[in-house]
Amino acid sequence: MTLVVPVAASPSAAAVANFAGLSASVARWLNRTDLGGVIPDFVRMAEAEFSRDTRLRSSFQLVDTSGYTPAGEIPLPVDMLELRELSAGGTVLRELPYEDWRQRSDGPYFARVGEVAHLTGKPATAYGLKYLQKLPALVFQSDSNWLLREHYDVYLWKCCEMGSAWMRDPEAVASYSAKYEGAVQQLLSANNAHRWAGASVAVMAPGVV
Repeated sequence: MTLVVPVAASPSAAAVANFAGLSASVARWLNRTDLGGVIPDFVRMAEAEFSRDTRLRSSFQLVDTSGYTPAGEIPLPVDMLELRELSAGGTVLRELPYEDWRQRSDGPYFARVGEVAHLTGKPATAYGLKYLQKLPALVFQSDSNWLLREHYDVYLWKCCEMGSAWMRDPEAVASYSAKYEGAVQQLLSANNAHRWAGASVAVMAPGVV
């Protein structure tokens, strides 16, 4: 096993917000030079956890798009993580389970079959989609995305946590997990400060205006 001691002052130690830079950072923080073949696995697993972390979903990009369907069938975007709203002809539609939807002949309803939304009555109509976009995966060396650029530490600590699990080092897993949790909390605090100018959110009693 070959070990390397990170040298923070060296020019090569500067983190670049792309897949290549992240991979180099993970190797430095884990103090290893033999992880080139498995670091992509750490990144894939980290990205899978980002998509499942309900706290991070509030930071994911909301996409608003529109189109036209000639037969009431709408292919859902391949980068869709969560459907927030589907409207047709200016009316917001309600999603039904497929078996319930089959019993409807009209009304503002739709059902999903695979990756296609089927509208009740199969109308020819304009439609609008609002959906939460999946985090663009890092595949090629120059790839980047908004989370890596704006919150590099979130990516780094989760990848190092995955790497520590691969190396069967429970103490390092716990340490990097704590770093990740701290980074996520800072991300959420920053988002809250941006949206609400740092003010605390007050919940008003029912009926209070």
